Amino acid sequence: MNQNRDFYAGLVATAFFAIVLFVLIPIYVKVPSFIPGFAPPPDMWPRVVAVIGFVMGILALVLAFPKMRDASRHQLTGFGGSLNRHKVQIARFVGLLVLFAAFVYGAPVIGFVPATVVLLGVLFIMTGNFERKFWMIALSIIFPVLLYLLFTEVTHTPFPEGMLFSDSLSDLVTV
Repeated sequence: MNQNRDFYAGLVATAFFAIVLFVLIPIYVKVPSFIPGFAPPPDMWPRVVAVIGFVMGILALVLAFPKMRDASRHQLTGFGGSLNRHKVQIARFVGLLVLFAAFVYGAPVIGFVPATVVLLGVLFIMTGNFERKFWMIALSIIFPVLLYLLFTEVTHTPFPEGMLFSDSLSDLVTV
């Protein structure tokens, strides 16, 4: 079978959200033993987002198989030729793995918002499409801030503030 980009994207999304769902949320999101009333537990919304991402990754994998079958009927290449043709994509994939590992280890140190801004900025740079620089910069900054405000102010889910900026940014975030 000839693997295509949709298959790899589904595989990366499934693996990423599986790690978030089964490893990171149980370790980093503390759930109290007693939750009063009908309040949702702190891990509810991160789990919802992770489950949706996990299901979407599996759906991308399932939808990629018919394309892979069609592509495998039309061409046959060896493993070495395929590896040589896809050097840039393999390098980006390795860079993506390193970037996500740096995000997981860097978020507790510098905080969720700065780590997510850097993550999104580098992901936009890795796309190679620089026609819409304004949107790339705006989304890299606005999306993590809005996500942080949504989870902290609406659902009262704590995010890592980071050891470096916890004293100076806590005064700016509280309204």
